Amino acid sequence: MRGSTGQRGEGRLGLLIALALVGAAAFALARYLPVRITAYEFRDFIEQECRTAAVRPNDTKIVERIMNKAEELDIPLDKKNLQVKRTQSEMSISARYEQPIDFKVRQYVYVFDHRYKAPLF
Repeated sequence: MRGSTGQRGEGRLGLLIALALVGAAAFALARYLPVRITAYEFRDFIEQECRTAAVRPNDTKIVERIMNKAEELDIPLDKKNLQVKRTQSEMSISARYEQPIDFKVRQYVYVFDHRYKAPLF
């Protein structure tokens, strides 16, 4: 037979701590994941523009399309941080932006800096 050891309620404190940690992780993911997903979508768009540049001879239109996509996705991309260069053999596109993510306790700055090259046929 067990005796009374005074351990009543100790499990509740552990549960509260675990719930607080899960809640903090869910909050952080809710702030971080949309930024990452948008960045992946933008990266894929830039890669596609770079690969299909051979059929689009107007670089100004490519810049315009990329800037429109950035605006559509609410990406803080300045035109000066977007470089589109074409040689006779290849196309290169580079884009760089910083997006702050507010975690209430601390602000994290997500840095997007990608460069793509594709051959022109």
